[in-house]
Amino acid sequence: MINELNIKYFLCLAETLNFTEVGKQMYISQQAVSKHIAGLEEDLGVQLLYRSRNRVELTENGLKYYNFFRSVVDGFQALQAEIEESRASQVRNIRIGYQNWIDFGPAPGTAMAVLRKDFPDLFLLGERHEPNKLLDMLYKNELDMILIHKRFLPKVEGLHKLPLITTPMQVVVSRYNRLNQPGADYHVFARQPMLIDSFEGESEASTQLRARKESRRYGFAPAEIVIVPNRDSIYTAAELDRGIFFGSCMAQTAQNASLTHFDTDVLETLFCVWQDQNAGKYLERYAKQLQKEYQRVEEHYLKYRNWDL
Repeated sequence: MINELNIKYFLCLAETLNFTEVGKQMYISQQAVSKHIAGLEEDLGVQLLYRSRNRVELTENGLKYYNFFRSVVDGFQALQAEIEESRASQVRNIRIGYQNWIDFGPAPGTAMAVLRKDFPDLFLLGERHEPNKLLDMLYKNELDMILIHKRFLPKVEGLHKLPLITTPMQVVVSRYNRLNQPGADYHVFARQPMLIDSFEGESEASTQLRARKESRRYGFAPAEIVIVPNRDSIYTAAELDRGIFFGSCMAQTAQNASLTHFDTDVLETLFCVWQDQNAGKYLERYAKQLQKEYQRVEEHYLKYRNWDL
């Protein structure tokens, strides 16, 4: 039986002719890409690609299968879009995903209230997930748009990205940390153990790599990377002085008395993101209204760290 995932990786490789690029786009190793291609070749009983040290190209059969699989995938996506458009015309819902542990303030609801003056039967359906999960659901059309920080956005085509608000990132430490002294600068924590939560389906090596990359943004070189299962655990570990972590000043627990938050020079932008192929008057109008709501309160929030004007 032909594996659908194998076809997905084959299409990407046929269009890029680069194993490294496929790995970057699909967030898997080159070895895993090779395994998927080999599996598809075994299922089909033909060689799909010529491989050499510096070159990858389609065989004659590979080109035929590429054209066939591409036509099937494109046709399927077109059918999905047609059905989704029909569904959306009957039920006016915007399915929105929120990055976990972020306090978005009243802007999402206020923006929807403005739209509902013209579209009273329009509703906002929301759910919270970790960044990788949000992106996966967006690609699968399980969400219409997501609110997510820029550092988690992949550099891929087909995504419409609208900036909403820019705020400083923070170094978050236990109030009992020995370096947490009056007048301390966030740089004093540069060698402290760093806490990071793993994403669903992410390998330990990938989490470690992400942690090192993240720490370099702050000029940090942590003596140890401590991986915890989820965002809930990261706050608990920090409260118990197991290590420090980097977080947004928009975090829901920014006022946690057990933790001290140090603003950094690193800025982070919250984005509203949706797929270009799903752009419609409701999504675009809501996104632009959302941007207006955040612009209206941005200066106040940066000064007082609360959303109430």
